[in-house]
This record gives sequence, C-alpha cells and structure tokens, in this order.
Amino acid sequence: MTSTLKLFVVLVTLSVAVLGWITGQYRDRDYMILLLICISATLLTFLILNIYEHKQQVRRRKKRESKSHTKVNTATEKIKRSKGSFALTEKKSGLTWGGGNIKASVGTRGNKRKFLGH
Repeated sequence: MTSTLKLFVVLVTLSVAVLGWITGQYRDRDYMILLLICISATLLTFLILNIYEHKQQVRRRKKRESKSHTKVNTATEKIKRSKGSFALTEKKSGLTWGGGNIKASVGTRGNKRKFLGH
C-alpha cells in the first residue's frame, strides 16, 4: 500500500514536470511554484511513509524475537524418555488394516478379516 502511494506521488510530480516542459511553461513563475509544491509533497510523503514502515518493522521484529525467545525456553526443557523415544512408547493391542484398530480378531496380517472365528 505504501509503495503504491509513493509511486503515485512520484508519477504525478513527473507528469506535472513533463507537461510544463512540453508546453513551454517551465519559465512561468506560477508553474515553478506548482512544481515546487509537487516536489515538496513527494519528499514529505516519502519521509512520513518511511518513518511509518520503520515503526512497523520494529514492532514485527519485537514480536518475532519474543516468539523465538519462548520457543528457546520450551526447547531447553528436559524431554521425558518415554516421549522422546519411539521404542519406549506404549504399543496398541489388536491388528490394524490401514484403518481402525480391530480388537478381538483372530486374523493375522495378509489374511482376510475374521471376527471371533466366523
């Protein structure tokens, strides 16, 4: 948004300058005042928008640093062995066939599903 506004102000200033040069009004006193006002408005707009963007970047940086600081604290906490090691996690009972857990089954992998011997 701010870059669009900056581009618009620059294009207006350049248009005024080029039109004055083409029509030969660049020697006129009123034209020079108009061109001076356009250039001043362009510079002032750039100054204000750059200050605004700088404040936004500082705010974003502080947010990012505070988030990374909390992540560092949680990363340095001691991890329990049962959570950190896959080999020590609880094993589920029953067989699974790519979907839910089928309990009370007498089937083995590779065979058809048999429920309670039927």
